[in-house]
Amino acid sequence: MRATSKFRELLSRDGLVIAGGVNDALGAKIVEEAGYEAIYVSGFCVEASFGYPDTGMLTMTEFTDRAASIAASTSVPVLCDADTGFGNAVNVVRTTQQFERAGVAGIHLEDQLMPKKCGAFAGKQLIPKSEMIGKLHAALDSRIDPDFLIIGRTDAINMAGGLPETIERGSSYLEAGCDLLLVTVPTSEEQVREICEAFPSRAVLTINESGVSPTLPFEKYERYGLKLGLVTLSLTFAAITAMRKAARDILKDQDISQVMDRNDNWDSILELVGFSHINELSEKYQA
Repeated sequence: MRATSKFRELLSRDGLVIAGGVNDALGAKIVEEAGYEAIYVSGFCVEASFGYPDTGMLTMTEFTDRAASIAASTSVPVLCDADTGFGNAVNVVRTTQQFERAGVAGIHLEDQLMPKKCGAFAGKQLIPKSEMIGKLHAALDSRIDPDFLIIGRTDAINMAGGLPETIERGSSYLEAGCDLLLVTVPTSEEQVREICEAFPSRAVLTINESGVSPTLPFEKYERYGLKLGLVTLSLTFAAITAMRKAARDILKDQDISQVMDRNDNWDSILELVGFSHINELSEKYQA
């Protein structure tokens, strides 16, 4: 089954779908191994992996190249953050086609003015609703596989228009034909509930560690009617935290023993990255 169809089938089931957030193919392998049924490529985390904050510093091809390597590394469907589509509606046509060629199952597009900012950052600006609808139409019209998921995103919730503008924009984006609606980022549990009630079975939220949005038990998101939850930052933050500690400990101890003792063992890591499969191919094709 194609990744796109697999993701559609997953979303058609009752209940909440949780996608584990990654920034590279190794992260995707870890998320798949853990048992997640969907993977999310977080713009924040991809930009961080290049050494930048989430402020629109990367190009579209840097994103799609990374997306392609992630999609090729896993059998789990992959959803990608496509920021603003990297330009106007005409740019969105190529952006959609490039992400689809990369092998991912879908993308989300946001209504921020370029250069965009992380949803948790202050100082964001929105493009007119009509312009965003044009960009969504461009994405929908340019996808080849009808199962390729197009998710609209609005950042209106913490701006002057607040929840009313969020609902107005979100409803318009869904009416334009996008499959689901991502709202970033609610700042209270009440906003979470209101968003889920406004867009029953169509709402997507980030579940992250920004300190701006509430972090609720998954059961509560499901009870409110959330369709798709994106665990955006937790795994990348865990990796950063572990690497920082290991780097400090090695220099402090002048020895790697303590760090190696708490790491996963050599064989399990070789298995994770597919060493046994490469050995099988070597034996199969050797002269």
